[in-house]
Amino acid sequence: MDMNVYVAEILARSHLAELRAQALRCHQAQQAARARPLRVALGHALIRAGRRLLGGLAAVEAPA
Repeated sequence: MDMNVYVAEILARSHLAELRAQALRCHQAQQAARARPLRVALGHALIRAGRRLLGGLAAVEAPA
């Protein structure tokens, strides 16, 4: 059986659209995984500020 070129083109376009949608979802998931919540960023900033204010007074650090 010979396949119609028009049908093959439609199938290829459909498959490419599905692949592009899947790639977009994967990209968005990776970006969401990398994003740090605001409360975590704020907590780290406060810890850095506290260490800076203490200077050399904090000889012993708490284990992480």
